[in-house]
Amino acid sequence: MFELIRYLIVLTGTIVSAYTDIRTGLILDKITYPMIALGLIFSAADVFFEHSFMQLVVPVSVFAFGFLLYYLGKLGGGDVKIFTGMALLLPFYQNSPFILNVLLIAALSSVSLISVYYLFRYFSLKKREKIDRKEMLKSLLLGIAILLYLVVLCQLGFMKFWQALVLFVPLLLGLCAMAFQSGIYKAFFLKYVSRKELEEDEIIAREFIEPAALSEAGLSLKGIVDEKAAEKLAKAGVHKIPVYRSLPPFAPFLLLGVIISYFVPDLFLLIFFP
Repeated sequence: MFELIRYLIVLTGTIVSAYTDIRTGLILDKITYPMIALGLIFSAADVFFEHSFMQLVVPVSVFAFGFLLYYLGKLGGGDVKIFTGMALLLPFYQNSPFILNVLLIAALSSVSLISVYYLFRYFSLKKREKIDRKEMLKSLLLGIAILLYLVVLCQLGFMKFWQALVLFVPLLLGLCAMAFQSGIYKAFFLKYVSRKELEEDEIIAREFIEPAALSEAGLSLKGIVDEKAAEKLAKAGVHKIPVYRSLPPFAPFLLLGVIISYFVPDLFLLIFFP
């Protein structure tokens, strides 16, 4: 009963977040903070009554990994918050790792659909960036390595053909998009903004800034530019800051993962631990 209540809370929060993410590109704090607060209450009850510390290990791990991706500019702050709220509310469902199941489905579906959509849009442009052979070669080599790895796992009996196919097809589409990544990002997401125009959680387009300026602003690894970093960039001569905006929303794919996980809660285990 309590498990179903927790699932419904996650489902409700994800539905609202998917809506706001599509409409505004934001996952609102007024949705994620209550999810985190309720999750802390449920997790504390689990630890107190069931002595189950795994209920805390999972969300802490999810938050730590999510924050690392946020710091590197690979993920938005709202995404990290909703991941953490989901992990606190429902780390496990039907004895399966719910949050890992959701993230797997969301990742595979988003990579597939977003890659196809932007590849189509990119090749529909009359003027495109010159092909970056290094990006294409990198994607090709990575694709070959992944394919060989999956083939070896299948041959050794650690993975079945359908499991390898479920993983490889989305990865193949993602690698195709990766081969034209710089052109796609420049055509659809790159914006130059002033310090006054900076918004919260702006992702720096580091490839359009000199490495010395990035280092001086403390952005050699950090992918999120704040007011302090923007001030240092200005001192280094960068007055118009290249950032990536209007990136594809991820919350709708999280919602898809939440819905599918209700019916197939053990998909993650079926693929990686058959």
